[in-house]
Amino acid sequence: MSQRNPMNERYTNDARTGVSRKSAASAKPKAKAAASVTYSSPKKSTQERKAEQKEARRAETARQREIDRKYYKPDTDRYKKLRRIWAAAIGGAVVCVAASWLLRGVQPDWLAFAALILAYVLIIFAFYIDFSKIRKERKEYQTRMIAKELEEEKAAKQAEAAAKRSQGGKKKKN
Repeated sequence: MSQRNPMNERYTNDARTGVSRKSAASAKPKAKAAASVTYSSPKKSTQERKAEQKEARRAETARQREIDRKYYKPDTDRYKKLRRIWAAAIGGAVVCVAASWLLRGVQPDWLAFAALILAYVLIIFAFYIDFSKIRKERKEYQTRMIAKELEEEKAAKQAEAAAKRSQGGKKKKN
């Protein structure tokens, strides 16, 4: 590029009055096209998503609590048998602990420790019965009762629809 004339009035003044033209390369828009237009994406923020998930968990927990409250004690023979075994295990553990403490002075120490260990075994067995066997029995009972409820609701809706159809048919005949 050639040098501009130093004798030009623009360059001889001490006070710069004008500005030289910029090159075409620097003549770019300062902001992108439609930069001022805002668009909210359909995706939810993480806080909204977490709040939704928390609300869904709350609703599910409330629904499960209602089911547990309504169908807590099955009336099956297996459940009653498991509850008797559980109660016997807890009772046996209490008796073993009492025997360990009360007969410590009369019996040898190893016998007291054996009674205490037997008490622990019975407590662990009671937990196993309660958390595995009895819980499975309750869940099966709950699913049966919910299925029965749904069938009853479905039958009631079908009967209601049939009644409406039969009433509608009678009105058309008159």
